[in-house]
Amino acid sequence: MMVTDGSEYYFDPIGLFIESGETVTFEIQSGSHSATAYKEGTSSASVTRIPESAETFNSETLSEQGATFEHTFETTGTYDYFCIPHKTLGMVGRIVVGEPGGPAEGSMPPDGDVPESQTIVDQGSVSYSSFSG
Repeated sequence: MMVTDGSEYYFDPIGLFIESGETVTFEIQSGSHSATAYKEGTSSASVTRIPESAETFNSETLSEQGATFEHTFETTGTYDYFCIPHKTLGMVGRIVVGEPGGPAEGSMPPDGDVPESQTIVDQGSVSYSSFSG
């Protein structure tokens, strides 16, 4: 889910573990948001934080409640992503596919914090409220 709640803008869950070949559906719950991979040259990303051979993704900004964007994750590793309109406000998330790995490992995205990859693997899903609470 992509959510605006008062002055908070966030992805929920903020951390998600999936297996290679699974499709993730991002859905607007409220507000206007995007799900955009940290891949240098994609929208406002100045760094790459997805596995080297992975396909990038960018939903562009969606604003209709219930609007969705799907992406199938084939390449194993760690994917950090952001919301174009709320990147500077820390609206970031992390998906681990199969097992942690790639350029996102061992550091946080430049625009906000996400759960550690191993925590995501151990829990399967990390809600925004449990992470930020």
